[in-house]
Amino acid sequence: MSNKPVGSLSIDLDNKWAYLRAAGNADWETASSYLPMATQRIVDLLGELNLPLTVFLVGRDLDDESDVDAIHHFDQLGQWEPANHSLNHLPWMHTMSDSEIQSEIMTTHDRIFSRFGTRPVGFRGPGFSCPTEVLRVLIRNDYSYDASIFPTSMAPVARAVFLARTNLQGEEREKAKKLYGGFDAMRNPNRPFVRQEQVDGQTHRLREIPVSTLPFLRTPIHFSYVTFLATFSVTLAKLYFASALNLCRLTGTAPSLLLHPPDFLGCEDDADMAYFPGMKMSRDAKLSFMRWALSKFANEFNVLTMREQTETLAMAQTATPQPATT
Repeated sequence: MSNKPVGSLSIDLDNKWAYLRAAGNADWETASSYLPMATQRIVDLLGELNLPLTVFLVGRDLDDESDVDAIHHFDQLGQWEPANHSLNHLPWMHTMSDSEIQSEIMTTHDRIFSRFGTRPVGFRGPGFSCPTEVLRVLIRNDYSYDASIFPTSMAPVARAVFLARTNLQGEEREKAKKLYGGFDAMRNPNRPFVRQEQVDGQTHRLREIPVSTLPFLRTPIHFSYVTFLATFSVTLAKLYFASALNLCRLTGTAPSLLLHPPDFLGCEDDADMAYFPGMKMSRDAKLSFMRWALSKFANEFNVLTMREQTETLAMAQTATPQPATT
């Protein structure tokens, strides 16, 4: 049993089409998939470091045999967990009807079970969107955790940057104006806690595992943000990430760190993704930085899948509905 504090590692396995649609690209449906290239790189690096991974899957990609084969690359890891990231990766579930939310979650749920033989127990809303009806669907279907909260102080900034870069028009642009929430997003806890929801006349509990932010300042520490910093200064990015891990350890915050496929792609890999944070780095430079950052995380924390983290928290009974925030 490790004496190191617990952390978890996950990836939102968003395919190229999802990013192009979010950018307002009219040809997003015909976009090529980068999953075969990205998943193998992810597996190579995480396998080298003996790190487990929770993989949030988009149901739309599970209809494509080559993408499913690419996702099976994760079988090469010592441990990985498939989780639910909705059917169509629409980052405004807060604007959907109850029936649409049900379909977005349960269609993907069924496809994950069919393709991988595992019933998912975790969900993350695209764009960190998680209206109450999402929680009700998760509870009715025996999910163990939600991971949709991103308690950052930079939510309005992130939304402004998104809107400035996207070509979305009309109704979809209006929906996007509600992304990420306001500055009140940082009022959410920055560590796992228990949510209580009324479902069918009874009170149910569901564990929430937020995407960790820097304690106190609440700036992002997910890898896309850190690699973006590294495009300006690798030294600064390393100092920031090392300081974030130190603060998590000092405040007793179990870091749940988030990856995206472009974190393993360089500028020479896909010109269509040039607008994404960190995509100005070369492939070798980015993979070198990611190896350093993931190694540091592995050395300082006992990294688990999110399912394992949830089970560990449940056994220890350390989480409460309203823990102290940092």
